[in-house]
Amino acid sequence: MSEIVDKIKNLAHEISEDYLLTNEDMNEALVDLYEDGEIDNEEILKRICEHVNQNVYLGLFNQPDVDKSNIVFNKADYEIISGKIKESEEAMKDYNTPPENFRSNLDNAVSDDVIKTASSNSHLKELGVIVEQRQVLRNFRNQLGIMKTASASDAEAAILDIANDTKIMISNGDSIGDISKIATRHVKENMGGDAVKIARCYDYIHKELVDSNFNVKTGFTKISSQRINTKSHILKPVETFATSIAKIAGLDEMIGNLSSVISAFDKTINSAKA
Repeated sequence: MSEIVDKIKNLAHEISEDYLLTNEDMNEALVDLYEDGEIDNEEILKRICEHVNQNVYLGLFNQPDVDKSNIVFNKADYEIISGKIKESEEAMKDYNTPPENFRSNLDNAVSDDVIKTASSNSHLKELGVIVEQRQVLRNFRNQLGIMKTASASDAEAAILDIANDTKIMISNGDSIGDISKIATRHVKENMGGDAVKIARCYDYIHKELVDSNFNVKTGFTKISSQRINTKSHILKPVETFATSIAKIAGLDEMIGNLSSVISAFDKTINSAKA
């Protein structure tokens, strides 16, 4: 999850900095990054656009010679970028399968022996099928990437909710030891989830609270050992976080397996073209 967030922030920083320094067209730059495979899917592209526009606005706002009441710039527009990507993909469709007049187009360029080999009964059809199957797998992997990004966003939002609830409870005199134990018990006993990651989440929140000069109690009381109220408000974001990280782990495995299969297809296609 943190890798996705870091990637979004880093690419957004790169694009916005280039715009502020050289006035480079942000839409064109983002199209290039997407087509080069630097941006995994359209959901990530959408979030990068949002971060880019925020970065540029803040950059211009902090410039002393800019009218802060009327900051105008050529924004990164997801709809424009998406349209250009689709146009490019449409234009490349003809390259996915051999043309019907493959032999006649090559008559003056290669020898008869090469033409005979290339246009053998099954070679081109099999290659075309393999290319189509690879594209289906790529599209499926792209959809899984979108789902993974959405789950990462859900997990990120859940952490903020957990931190906010914890801060309120700590301010009311509750112990973070009790809060953390109840949350981890709930995830382990009632959801079968990864209690370790929940515990780490509360460790991070604990550190943030201490750094913010909160008086944080860490001890355990009998409250944390009693029966859990599964309908408690504070457990809702915990459930969302646990579910999201479980989805991310499963999607990561599926994406990895698909990538291995796609790599095998790539080798087959490259060998056929050689």
